[in-house]
Amino acid sequence: MIDMEAVDREVRAARAELADPGNAKGILSLPMRKRIWRAMLDPDDDELSYQHRVRLKIACVRHVLPVWYRGFPGDQRVEEMITLAQDLMDRRTTDIDQARMTAGIFLSNAISDAEPDTTDPEPGESVIYPDPVKDVSALVANAASLMVFSACHRDPDMDLWEECDDMVDDDEMLPDTLESSYSCASAAAGALNWQPLEQTDVPARRAFWTWYLDKAIPTTLAT
Repeated sequence: MIDMEAVDREVRAARAELADPGNAKGILSLPMRKRIWRAMLDPDDDELSYQHRVRLKIACVRHVLPVWYRGFPGDQRVEEMITLAQDLMDRRTTDIDQARMTAGIFLSNAISDAEPDTTDPEPGESVIYPDPVKDVSALVANAASLMVFSACHRDPDMDLWEECDDMVDDDEMLPDTLESSYSCASAAAGALNWQPLEQTDVPARRAFWTWYLDKAIPTTLAT
């Protein structure tokens, strides 16, 4: 059984971190999120703990779908990644290697699609500059790919691996070991944690993490 008092205690601590006047960028730290994830584990039901982990990531990716569609209108690829994650979770898809390959190819293609054409323009053609909207949308693709990779591992405590315990900042993680909620928060804010304040939509980041604590986690644990 999940200790809901422990979950509530950690969520309250997370709200306090988010509201701290010194937290100018509106960051919800990785150690704080890990405290919540630990509290969400059911020591008697590994499968339920796994499902809660994946459902929470799916909820995060769904929440920032509008950011994806701003850069890639009508592009259903992130929806397809959500379906793949759900199929893995529900065991409708059991080919883990294929799922990883699909997610990896999707991310590679999405990043490529967000990059400008680097070939030299023909005489009279305009130079194509980077599209900042697509760059931000690619963060949603990153989150969706990470979500699928996470769903491939039925370990209930995958995000709590001991080798990551000394990581105190999301930006210390390698790109392929980031966590979906961080990529989603960054997509909402239009900036990663390390980027300057003036490049960051702080209210949007803070709103994402407030939704994460007040809506996403309770809804996930209720299913």
